Amino acid sequence: MRIILLLPILFLSFLSPVNSEIKEKKEYGEYSFYSKCLDEALPRAMNNGLVYECSMKAKEKIDTLIQEKISSKGDCDKEGFKSHACSLKRSQEAFKTYYQTECTWNKYGTMYSYCEMMLKKDRLKWLDETIS
Repeated sequence: MRIILLLPILFLSFLSPVNSEIKEKKEYGEYSFYSKCLDEALPRAMNNGLVYECSMKAKEKIDTLIQEKISSKGDCDKEGFKSHACSLKRSQEAFKTYYQTECTWNKYGTMYSYCEMMLKKDRLKWLDETIS
C-alpha cells in the first residue's frame, strides 16, 4: 500500500526537472550583458563577428561600471597616496596589466575581447564584494 502511494510522488519528482528544462525562462545575472546581447542577436543574425560584437558591447558597459565604483571612493589626486581612492586606482592599473597579459595569446582573434570582457566582469564582481 505504501509503495502505491510512493510511486506517484517519485514520478512527479522526476518530472519537475524536465518541466523546468522545457519552460526555458531566461533569467540573467546582474552583469549578463554578453548573454543578453547574444540572445537578442541570434534569432535574426548568426555570424562570426557576433562574439566580438557582444563582447565589445558588454565590455563597454562593464568598463563604465568599474570606473563608477572606483570613482565613488574619492579622487586619488586630492586625497593622497595612502588613501583608499589611490589604493583602488593602483589596483585597477595592476588589473589592466594582468588582463592584457592574460589575454595576449588571443590578441589577434575574436577571443581577446571575450577574455578581456570575462576578466573585467570578474573584477566588477570582486569590486562589488570588497568596496560596498
